[in-house]
Amino acid sequence: MRGFTLVEMLTVVLIIAILTSLALPQYRKVVEKSRLSEVVARMRAYYDSSERLAGEFGFRSYERLLAAKGAANEKDYSFGRLDMNTENCSAKAPSSNSSLGNVMLDCKDFAYRLSLTGTGSVPYVVAKKLNSPYAGTLILLNRNTMQLSCQPASTDTEAEACDAYELNTNKAGVAFPD
Repeated sequence: MRGFTLVEMLTVVLIIAILTSLALPQYRKVVEKSRLSEVVARMRAYYDSSERLAGEFGFRSYERLLAAKGAANEKDYSFGRLDMNTENCSAKAPSSNSSLGNVMLDCKDFAYRLSLTGTGSVPYVVAKKLNSPYAGTLILLNRNTMQLSCQPASTDTEAEACDAYELNTNKAGVAFPD
């Protein structure tokens, strides 16, 4: 009789299990890295749109627009004026005591917002990971230098989250209010 013995079958199953356990973490990193390209594109669109809005009102930057705006023309600076694709995303209107800089854009895996604070008052476009893995991790786009960095949700996930996105860790202290 020809065929495989039980030991041979178990050996093959064991080899497949070992290869799967080695490949799965790498697969997750590749998936997260591919999501990052979409995140970066949306962050840059958010940045570009805010700068065009500032230019429309005669300001050099979005930060100057927000600094100069008054209560009388608040409606002119609404999120609806940002000319960006919000497909598959929804905008959360700011509360009555917050500015346009606090308007959030909620998408499937990430939420986005413009942040005007951080270490040294560096303005950022911020994306927050909403679900596992790496929930709470912030991807930061520095509006001055256009450099990307990662702010992990906690020190426990610091190495893993930032390594998965292949970004430098940034301890900017940027908050992402809900």
